[in-house]
Amino acid sequence: MEDRFKQIMDRVVANPDKKKCAVVCADQNTRQAVLEAEEKGLVQAFFYSVGDPAASEERVRFHPTEQEAAMEAVSGVHAGQLDMILKGKIDTAVLLREVVNKEYGLLSGRLISHVALLDVPRYHKMLLLTDGGMVMYPNLEQLGGILENAVGVMRRLGVVTPKVACLAAVEKVHDRMPETVRAAALKEMYQKGEIQNCVIEGPISFDLAFDRQAAGIKGYESPVAGDADIFLVPDFVSGNLLAKSLVYGGGARFAGFLSGARAPVILTSRSASAEEKLYSIACSAFVLSASL
Repeated sequence: MEDRFKQIMDRVVANPDKKKCAVVCADQNTRQAVLEAEEKGLVQAFFYSVGDPAASEERVRFHPTEQEAAMEAVSGVHAGQLDMILKGKIDTAVLLREVVNKEYGLLSGRLISHVALLDVPRYHKMLLLTDGGMVMYPNLEQLGGILENAVGVMRRLGVVTPKVACLAAVEKVHDRMPETVRAAALKEMYQKGEIQNCVIEGPISFDLAFDRQAAGIKGYESPVAGDADIFLVPDFVSGNLLAKSLVYGGGARFAGFLSGARAPVILTSRSASAEEKLYSIACSAFVLSASL
């Protein structure tokens, strides 16, 4: 089976423009991942940690608190001195407060959402799952913003017109299942030309979006069936559960980061392996370098 993450890493390594990664409060796994990324030629690493400021050196800056470490890292990205952020052992809320700071943060005017790239052994291509890490219960407008971010990432990965599966438990619209109503609304917006640069299907169940044979058995015809690039989940909970099920139960490899900000912010789970962090660093650097 082709190694899809290795292909991304190889292209990042071949790019002479090495992105600068700010590592906020690195723990052992985070430090291991970013140093390996640096050794492979993916990024340059700069550390912002808690400790005695007098002990700071050229690329390791110590601060009295997590908040101050996060503030300097975010400010550096805002000023263009750094390109991306990798979260270590720091409370996510503390880091995100700095990311959304109106004075020196990374707001771009777009919704900030989480994208997960998964290489699933039983699927024939890299897939993107969103949003299982940021927006808890999105309304229709927020789903549109989440979709915009996901389409932008996939286009930078070389998928010019990604196929989008708006996931639900069933394929018919039911008023008592609001996720089906929102999925149908997104498909209608696509059909009217209000959403472009992708193909949208929904509501559609995961099995039909993932497996063409299952769609055939059910008699479900759609260009997205069995060939989706983007799996758009109805809420944070379903996205989080699906991503972890594919990783821990399905042997998928994972990379994830926030999209929609002025720069990628990597917020991997505390249980994430160094390998997942390495893939997330590589994909963030690739998305920064690639053009639409």
